[in-house]
Amino acid sequence: MSLRSRLTTAFLVVVLGPVLVGAVFVAAVMSHLADSRGEALADSAVTMVDSTLGTICERIQASAAAVALNYRNGDQENAVEMAQLLVDREVVDGVVFSSLASVSTDPGIDIGAEAPDGSWVDCGETVAYAGTEPIVALGAQAEVQNADGSTAVFSAFREVDQEFLARLSRVADADLILQDTRPTPIEVGSADAGRWDFTDSFLPLSIGTVATDVTPMYWTLAAMVFASALCAVGLASWLARSTTRPLAELSAAAERVARGDLTVRVPVHGRDEVAHLAFAFNRMTAQTQSYVNALTASRDQMRGQLGRLGQTLTATLDLDRILEVILDTAMVTAGAEAGVIMLVDVDDADQLRERAGEGDLGITEPATIRIGEGIIGAIAAAGVPAHGRIIDGHFGDRRRADTEPDAHTIVAVPFSGRQPVDHERSSGRQPVDHERSSGRQPVDHERSSGRQPADQDRSTGLNPADQDPSTGSHPAEHDRARPADGEYGGAPRTDAGVLGVLVLYNRIAGDDFEPGDVDTLKTFAGQASVAVENVLLHRHAERLSVTDPLTGLWNYRFMQTSLRREAERSRRYQRPSALLAIDLDRFKDVNDTYGHPVGDQVLSELARRITGQIREVDLAFRHGGEEFMVLLPETDAAGASVVADRLGKAVNARKFKVNDASGGRELNITVSIGIAVLGEHAETATGVLAAADEALYAAKAAGRDTWRVAVV
Repeated sequence: MSLRSRLTTAFLVVVLGPVLVGAVFVAAVMSHLADSRGEALADSAVTMVDSTLGTICERIQASAAAVALNYRNGDQENAVEMAQLLVDREVVDGVVFSSLASVSTDPGIDIGAEAPDGSWVDCGETVAYAGTEPIVALGAQAEVQNADGSTAVFSAFREVDQEFLARLSRVADADLILQDTRPTPIEVGSADAGRWDFTDSFLPLSIGTVATDVTPMYWTLAAMVFASALCAVGLASWLARSTTRPLAELSAAAERVARGDLTVRVPVHGRDEVAHLAFAFNRMTAQTQSYVNALTASRDQMRGQLGRLGQTLTATLDLDRILEVILDTAMVTAGAEAGVIMLVDVDDADQLRERAGEGDLGITEPATIRIGEGIIGAIAAAGVPAHGRIIDGHFGDRRRADTEPDAHTIVAVPFSGRQPVDHERSSGRQPVDHERSSGRQPVDHERSSGRQPADQDRSTGLNPADQDPSTGSHPAEHDRARPADGEYGGAPRTDAGVLGVLVLYNRIAGDDFEPGDVDTLKTFAGQASVAVENVLLHRHAERLSVTDPLTGLWNYRFMQTSLRREAERSRRYQRPSALLAIDLDRFKDVNDTYGHPVGDQVLSELARRITGQIREVDLAFRHGGEEFMVLLPETDAAGASVVADRLGKAVNARKFKVNDASGGRELNITVSIGIAVLGEHAETATGVLAAADEALYAAKAAGRDTWRVAVV
C-alpha cells in the first residue's frame, strides 16, 4: 500500500476531528456565554447600585441646598417648613440645623429622624470610605453666611440601615453586604451568591449575583471526547505500524545531523513519497556539508569584525571612529568593495555630508549631496531603503551627482533616531523671545571702556577661561547652531525624519545586492543611529550636571569654577571682570503669600529677563534660593553699573504674570543688585563674591530696587 493510500485512510480518520472540535467549541461557547451573562448581571447590579446611590446623594444634596436657600431668602421658619416638607415626603430622613443666631443657646435643631451617631458618608466627597466607625448615614451639608458674620449649617441625611440596603437590593436585584467596621456586617439576601463584586463609589458594598451552572454540559462533552479519543487511538496505532519504519530511519539520521555528523546518509526503500524524501535528505546533507565549510571561514571573519564593533561602541564616544567601524563591518558582512556613511549637515539641514568612507568612491573630495538631488539625496528624501544597479550614472529615474560616489551597484538604507534631545535649557541660558530681544541693546562699548575684549579663542571668538569644565567647551557654544565638535541634534534631519544614510557600493565579484542585504544593512544603520544619539545624550548629560533644573541657568558648581578661571585670567592679563549679585526683594513674602510654585514661576521669569539683557559671552548663574549672579568678562565698574541699571528696569518695567490655585495674577517684583570687579575690589573668586554680597546688602539698606558698587 502506497504512502498516498495510507494518508488517504488517515484523512478519513480526520473526519472525526470536526466532531471533536465542534464539541469543544460548543463547550467553550457555553462557558463563555455563562461567564458573559454572569459578568453582565454583575455589571448591571453594580451600575444600578452606583446609580441609585448617586440619585439618593443628589437628592440629599438638593435637600440641604433647598433648606439653605429658604433660610437665605426668608428666615428660619421658612427653612424649618422646607425641611419638614422634605422629611414628610421621605426625600431625606432628617435635617439638622446648627450655628443659627436665633438659637445661639441651642446647639441645633433636628427635623425628622434624630441624627445617628457614627460615621457619615459625605455625598460631596469622592474619596472611598476609610473610617473607623460603622457607617450610619449618607449626608450632605449646605452653609449660609449670616449678616453678623456667623455661618448657618444645614445637614440633610438618609440613615444607612437594614431597610435602606433592602431597598437597594430590590432595585439592583442583587445581594448586598455593607463592608464597614461593624463586627457583624449588614447583609441583605443570601451570602452565598454565585458571583461577588465590590463598589465603593458612595458606600463600600459587596454585590452578589447569580451564576449559571454548566457542569452537566461539561460531563456530556467529556463523554463525547473520551469516545472520540478511543477511536483515534485505534486508528493511530494502525497508521504507526504502516508508516513509522522509514520515518524512524529519517529521524535517526536527522538526529545525527543535529549532532554535527553531516556524513550520514539514509537508505532509500521503494519508490513512494518517503523514498523521494530520503533521496532529497541525502542531497541536502551533502550540500549542507559544503555550505558549512564555507560559512565557518566567513564566521571567523565576521566574529572578528563584530568583536571590533562591540569594543568600539563600548569604549569610545568618538563618533567618527564609531561610524568607521560600523561601515567597515557592514562592508565585510555584505561583501561590498566601498561604502560611505553620510549624516545631515548641522549647518544646512538640506545637505548630506560624508562622515565615514571606505574603498574607492570615485571622487577626490568627501562626498556631499543636497537632499532630493542625485541618487543618495533622493533616497534620503524618500526615507526608504533601495538597492540595484547603476547604469550610465542612472539609478532608475535618479541621476548621480558629481559630488557623490561613482559605482555600478548600490544598496542604501536611510536611518533615523529617537526624538531629538531637548536642549532648550541645557545651555544654561533661557530662550529670549522677540519682545525681549528687540529691546536688547549692544553692550560691548558700554562695558569695556573703549578696550577690545582680549584672550578670545580666534577660531570661535570665545574666551578660553570660560570653558565648561565638564566638556572643555565654552558655555556660549551650547547656544550655537552647530557646536565645534560636530554634535548632531534636533534640526539636522530631513522632512522624513532621516538622520543619515548608510550606503554600500560594488558587491565583490560584480553581483547585485539582494533584498537580504537591505535587512542586514538596516541593523548596521540602526547602530549608526544609536551611536549618534548616544554621543548626543552623553554631551547633554554633561551639560545638565552644571545647570540649574528650575531656571536653566548655570548652577553653583559651575559658578565656582567660572569665577576661579576668570579671576586667574584677570590677574594674568590685568583685565577687569565684573560680578553682579542679584537678589529678589521680599521674595519670602511671595512664597508665604502665594506658595512655592508661584515663587518658582517668579524665579524662572527673572532668569529669562536676566539672560535677555546680557551678552552671549556673559554668564548667568543661580547662586541659591532667590539669589543670582552674573559674570561680565571684560567689564569694569562703569560698564557693570549700566548693566545693573538696565537689569533693574527690565525687572520692574513689566509685572510678573504667574498662575496659582485661584487663577492668573500679576506681581510687582523688584531686585537689588550688588556690583564688584575683579582686579579692583578683589583678586580672588572668594573675595569678589564677598565684595558683591556686601554691595548687595548696601543696596538692600538703601531701600531696595536699586544697585550699589562695592567699596574699595
